[in-house]
Amino acid sequence: QLLRGFTKAISDKTELNIEMLADAFEKGVETAYKAVMKPKEGTILTVARGGAEKARELSDEGITDMEAFLQQTIDHAEYVLSQTPEMLPVLKQAGVVDSGGQGLVEVMSGAYDAFLGKEITVNISADMVSSSSSMRPSMDVQADADIKFGYCTEFIILLNKTFNIKMEMDFKAFLESIGDSIVCVADDDVVKVHVHTNDP
Repeated sequence: QLLRGFTKAISDKTELNIEMLADAFEKGVETAYKAVMKPKEGTILTVARGGAEKARELSDEGITDMEAFLQQTIDHAEYVLSQTPEMLPVLKQAGVVDSGGQGLVEVMSGAYDAFLGKEITVNISADMVSSSSSMRPSMDVQADADIKFGYCTEFIILLNKTFNIKMEMDFKAFLESIGDSIVCVADDDVVKVHVHTNDP
């Protein structure tokens, strides 16, 4: 949803400037927050919002150097990411940052490297694999997490009629009655759904 909102904001542009990118960051965050029924702070949403806020601040200050704009936006997103364990106790207990937020920072960093024209060769060694597996959170922390619903359920509904606001609200209310962690996005002729439930 972050990428969907971002790309919709720039889909008709042939060149991008700093103000357009700040608008696109904000549109991405707005789209993602709308899709999540009960957003939690300390997640990818928080990291994205922090990056978008920094992008808007820099744009409003009149920064003209695209490279500096992108670097400072990513630096701030990394700072917000570093704060996620203070926002979500389960992250602090596990000694990790939010994985979705980390992924977003990696995507932003990759886009920045592409902007700079960097070419990257990836070599994965046995040492890298063993060190990454040792960084996994302990099973004890995962076992202590308060999991109410056992099935992560995702599906797509193909629409043959208009999915109006009332239908969307009624459907979301139904999803809330059977589970949590709900994401429901209506997009043209499909509805994308994610719900944690005991009755998939």
